[in-house]
Amino acid sequence: MRATWPTIAMLLLGALPGLATAAPSIAVMPGPGKSLAQFQNDDAACLSFAQSQTSEAAQAAASPNGTVAKSTVRGTAAGALFGAAGGNAGKGAAIGAGVGLVGGSVRKSRQNSQNAQSVQRSYDIAYAQCMQTKGNSVPAGAFN
Repeated sequence: MRATWPTIAMLLLGALPGLATAAPSIAVMPGPGKSLAQFQNDDAACLSFAQSQTSEAAQAAASPNGTVAKSTVRGTAAGALFGAAGGNAGKGAAIGAGVGLVGGSVRKSRQNSQNAQSVQRSYDIAYAQCMQTKGNSVPAGAFN
């Protein structure tokens, strides 16, 4: 069975990476003399703090900016022009749309990955700062 452009497009769009999850990627240990209950209270407060510090950046990173649609439209236009020069504007437009869709999907995927890393780093820093302020043991290099 031959794959069609809509099928390929859906597969590509489904493969876009998700954005950062609301969880720290660093391991913090209870500070000296802290009970598990105290540590859990600190953890809950710092998770909430980190979430509040990064929620605006996460929303901005998650908002679509039309990269895929713009690339598809540009590819369609370019393909139609090249196709018209070769005597078949329709086929050229279809090929251009496909190339634009794939290129835009790859670019958007790369942007999503970079945005997710940036939001995750900010989240980790806010969480680590909060946990250290509350007297817990934060690993060296957590603020880099």
